[in-house]
Amino acid sequence: MVARVVRDDEVGGSNPLAPTSELLQVNAPLAQRIEHLASDQRVGGSSPSGRTILSLVDLIAYTFVMSAPKRSPRRGPLLADRMKAALAPYASVTVAAVVLRIFLGGTMLYAAVDKALLDPRFLQATGVGSIGETLNFFATSGGPLAGLVEAVALPQPVLIGASMAFAQLLVGASLLTGSWVRPGALLGAGISLTLALTSTWGVSPYYYGNDLPYFVGFLALAALGDGGALRLGAPAQRAYSPERRAAIVSGTGVAAGIAALLLLDRSRAISAITGGGTPSPSPTPGASPTPTPSSSAPAGGTAIDGASGLADGQALNFSAGGTDAVLINDEGTYRAFERACTHQGTSVDWQAGSGDFLCSNHGARFSAEGGVTMGPANQPLRAIEVTVNSDGTVSYRRN
Repeated sequence: MVARVVRDDEVGGSNPLAPTSELLQVNAPLAQRIEHLASDQRVGGSSPSGRTILSLVDLIAYTFVMSAPKRSPRRGPLLADRMKAALAPYASVTVAAVVLRIFLGGTMLYAAVDKALLDPRFLQATGVGSIGETLNFFATSGGPLAGLVEAVALPQPVLIGASMAFAQLLVGASLLTGSWVRPGALLGAGISLTLALTSTWGVSPYYYGNDLPYFVGFLALAALGDGGALRLGAPAQRAYSPERRAAIVSGTGVAAGIAALLLLDRSRAISAITGGGTPSPSPTPGASPTPTPSSSAPAGGTAIDGASGLADGQALNFSAGGTDAVLINDEGTYRAFERACTHQGTSVDWQAGSGDFLCSNHGARFSAEGGVTMGPANQPLRAIEVTVNSDGTVSYRRN
């Protein structure tokens, strides 16, 4: 009987029909009732009728306990467990390598195409945005490689610019195709380190510079390798692999992000669609079209066409002997500067609303006097001497 069998189990007995203590715990009141009947039988004797009643009670209790549905403390995996299982394939070396390959490779490919095709100013020896202007800034910025740039790169700027674009193209092709990933990543690290020691050497604080993070990313990819996925020419793997699927999904997401950034870069998007150069910034309200130096210049300077009608707080872009420049009227005081940002040579634009110059490349700002008000630039704009003549015209002079 159930009550007796439970007690027999406690002292070493056994009965194949007896429910375990775990089953009896499903219905504690019933188990207590069985124990009470068993106790009454032991105390009051063992008449045949008593044994029969207790046996029937045991049978009913046993049947009820065995047929009762068992409650599980957990009806299913928790949401956190499901998310952990779903994200587990993404926590792998394969995914990390593919993400770095797509981002770094795509960025290098874009940089190479931008220099060689989209920006007609880059492969020029002089002018704002040219490789010659950029190298001249590297040579005068006081970085560790300034002397080397001046001795080797400045005499042949176009060759240096073309070589840089070709090296970036090699890195991009290597990483995106999964071929020679480690050598490609080391080449990319070398490019980034060179730029960190020249282009962004003077950037303070250092986290404003973008070359050091690229350098570290390339080193990490050189350690990881290709990740074993998305390799051009590799044998097709028919077996399902969660890690490979996660790598494909991650790589596609990064590629889509780069494509979105390209679309948001309106100047480059327009340039790519039209096949032309980088569009000029929208004219400043109230400014005249970009003039050319006048042939009837007063003695000692070159007149700037349209400058006499420049309203207060407005700016006028002009060409100062082949160099892009800007003239502003600051409460009757005329000032002129080269439009090259002193960070990386990108053109700055006058912001009439805020009364300062803005470089849209990295966000550097300069005051109406040309001083730096926001990094990453740390040198003022290059000033151009201007003079207001007795007849109201404005002329500039280059030393």
